[in-house]
Amino acid sequence: MSDKMSEVYEAYDMEIRQTMRGRGAILLVTDAGLYQVKTPDVNESRLMAEYQFKEKLYDMGFRNIDRCVKNNRDELVTYDRYNNPYVMRCYFEGKECSLSTPEEVAAAVRNLASLHLICQNLWNSTDGDVHIRVCNDFRRRNRELKRVRNFVARQKKRREFENVYINAYEYFYEQAKLCETDTISEEGVPEINTTHLGYCHGMYNQHSVLVGQNDGDIVVKGTINFDRFYVGNQLNDLYHFMRKALEKNNYNFEVAEQIISQYNEICPLSPEDINYIYVQYRYPEKFYKISIKRILTGNKL
Repeated sequence: MSDKMSEVYEAYDMEIRQTMRGRGAILLVTDAGLYQVKTPDVNESRLMAEYQFKEKLYDMGFRNIDRCVKNNRDELVTYDRYNNPYVMRCYFEGKECSLSTPEEVAAAVRNLASLHLICQNLWNSTDGDVHIRVCNDFRRRNRELKRVRNFVARQKKRREFENVYINAYEYFYEQAKLCETDTISEEGVPEINTTHLGYCHGMYNQHSVLVGQNDGDIVVKGTINFDRFYVGNQLNDLYHFMRKALEKNNYNFEVAEQIISQYNEICPLSPEDINYIYVQYRYPEKFYKISIKRILTGNKL
């Protein structure tokens, strides 16, 4: 056992039998099961919100999640001798979902749909004013694109990429404007789909789904990485997962059809829902990211 981490481990009432390195974390095999210890990516207030959210999910029957574990002082964050913070979460035996394996993708999509149903029920039972996040606000994004274009156009000496960028700008910007038009209400604000309104995972991808076999069938062993959960349109989770899956499958349209079909069996999708996902996918995401993250930050391309 690492001397540096020993006092962190001692803050929890469990016998540690083995430690292993995981993705940016330490995995602990204990007498109480498998756990993960890592530096928290959020502040303590957000961590407490995550803890409470997951406890409610667990009580409602969605149990294979990386619940936060309090130490023997009833605290979520434990500090080592150098005052470095750590948080412990439940973990699961399994491997990350392979987006090139149809059975694993199908299991992950069904798992997401089941999570969304419970999260809708949880949201409907929530008392109090909870902020509803509008993801992919295309009006805001398009204003940023225009700022970037004007910034580049003012440069007296342009690099080769910047000249190519200016020439390509109108093509991508027209696509972006069409997406904005399709998602703005008559009042001129982004529309919110109330049918799929509820808690969202926030970063549901292949790294957030641990799969394994049960009697020969591929099943989800655990759902992890809820750091960015929020209240909003749950179809954004589905779109995000689909985008990752299609990128890994050379944009095979059959993969998209299978994902929609699997999700639809548990959470019915209307033609308007399909169109919403289509509009999200039609937006020139890569062009936007290059614009904002590369040009405005001054990074070389």
